[in-house]
Amino acid sequence: MTESVSAAVIAVQYVRIMQSFTRERTQKMKSKIIIIILLVLLVPSLAFNAIMVYRELTRWDVIVEDILRAGDMAPDFSVELLTGETFTLSEHRGTVVALDFWATWCGPCVQKMPSTQALSEQFEGQVMFVGINVGEHLEQVLDFIDERGFTYPIGLDENSYIHRNLYPSPGIPYMVIINRDGIITETFSGYGIGMDELIEAAILDALR
Repeated sequence: MTESVSAAVIAVQYVRIMQSFTRERTQKMKSKIIIIILLVLLVPSLAFNAIMVYRELTRWDVIVEDILRAGDMAPDFSVELLTGETFTLSEHRGTVVALDFWATWCGPCVQKMPSTQALSEQFEGQVMFVGINVGEHLEQVLDFIDERGFTYPIGLDENSYIHRNLYPSPGIPYMVIINRDGIITETFSGYGIGMDELIEAAILDALR
């Protein structure tokens, strides 16, 4: 009788141990599956961003000596706008111009664009704002602009020639403020807290 009870107790303990072991293995398996799913979702995005960052960083040693500074004459150029018109910088001598280089894949660029839209409305008739998209195609840019309702002129630098050769920078967004005489008065790389106020102050200074 005692032996039967002992055997039953041992059997129950064995079952409990196996159940606990099975639950532990199941939980570990679920954790592995979740990790795999997250990797599948995140890796393409991380890889894309890494490529973009690498592309910009590897350009830095090439362009650092060519970066434009306040006091430099703004290089002249022409660019086709989304409207089909052509913007030529030299034709706007006598007007303050703000060039904003950007791309749809650039998070800070997209965050900055509503501010550029607001400034273009605030200084309408005084400052010519031109957003210059770098390296993307017409249809992609048109869809992006139409979806978000931006109204200031957008030019297409499809082969990145203007940004790469005339207005090089370590990255985008990159804004260049040009006074009425065609002289660069200020440049802004990137986008962050407090930059809207700095850009507005630079525009006001260029208007003086």
